[in-house]
Amino acid sequence: MSAGRRYVIATLFVVGCSSVTASSLRAQSLSSLHIGDASAKLSALGKPASSEPSNDRMVQRWTLPNGNDLSATTDKNNRIVYLESDWNRTDAGTGCDLPWMHFGSTTLAEIRTHFGSNGFAFKGQAGQLLAEDGAVLLNSYEVGDTVITFYNKVSNAEIAKLDPAGQSTFADHARLDAISIASQSYAQSEWGGRVYDPHYKKVDWK
Repeated sequence: MSAGRRYVIATLFVVGCSSVTASSLRAQSLSSLHIGDASAKLSALGKPASSEPSNDRMVQRWTLPNGNDLSATTDKNNRIVYLESDWNRTDAGTGCDLPWMHFGSTTLAEIRTHFGSNGFAFKGQAGQLLAEDGAVLLNSYEVGDTVITFYNKVSNAEIAKLDPAGQSTFADHARLDAISIASQSYAQSEWGGRVYDPHYKKVDWK
C-alpha cells in the first residue's frame, strides 16, 4: 500500500497469464509510466506534491492536470516498482491503458465478468476493510512481472440498499476508485504469499 491511500483496502485477486511477450509486459501503464522505468521518467510530471523515503524506497505523489492523484515508488536502483492512480471524484480518466476502465462507473462485477475469476488473495491483507463512508474491494491481475490491482468502492448508502434476496451484491455497486501496478517483488514484500481461488483463470490484458 502506498503512502496517502484514502482508505483501508479489501483484497480479491485474479491471476493472469504466466507466459507473455515483452511487448505485452510493457502494455500495463499508468500515465504512460511502466514498472521498471527509470525514475528519471518521472520528471515529465513536474515537481511532486510530496516526496518521502520509505525504507530503501522513495514515494512521490503528483496531482495531475485532471485533478486525479498519481503516486510512484522507486527502489534503491532508481527504478519504478509501484504506481497508483487515485480518483478525484470529478474526472473519470484512469490513466490506465485499458480504455474501457473508467473511474466512478466501471463496477467490480464488470471487472470480474471481463476477466472471468476472483483469482487469489494475498495472505498479508484482509478480505474486506472499510473506508470512511463505505467499503473497498480489490481485484488484482498478474500479468508477467507485474500485479495490477483495481480498487472498487461501495458507499454505505449503496450497501443499505442491497437486495436481501441476493439479486444485488457488493460487486454490482462497487465502482472503480483507484488502480495500481506493482512489480512482483514489491507485491511479495508488501503483501506476502497468495491464496488462490479454485476457479481462477488466466486473463488477456485487453
